[in-house]
Amino acid sequence: IIAPPASPGIIFSRSAADKVASLIQEEDNPALNLRVYVTGGGCSGFQYGFTFDETINEDDTVIIQECGDNQSFVKLLID
Repeated sequence: IIAPPASPGIIFSRSAADKVASLIQEEDNPALNLRVYVTGGGCSGFQYGFTFDETINEDDTVIIQECGDNQSFVKLLID
């Protein structure tokens, strides 16, 4: 039996980080991070949401991605 190669469950690309950085800049608050969350959706399954959050919780998974300028980064927080 040959196992398939491991692959990450979430990919946070540099182009996505660039877009998130642009949105954070519009909010005029560099302390913001992008939070991804899941809520129950009843008959249609889970629902996924995105919001900006300044707080990083102890049990959050944090993915850091460099932006296109190579001098800044964005944090993706996952509950």
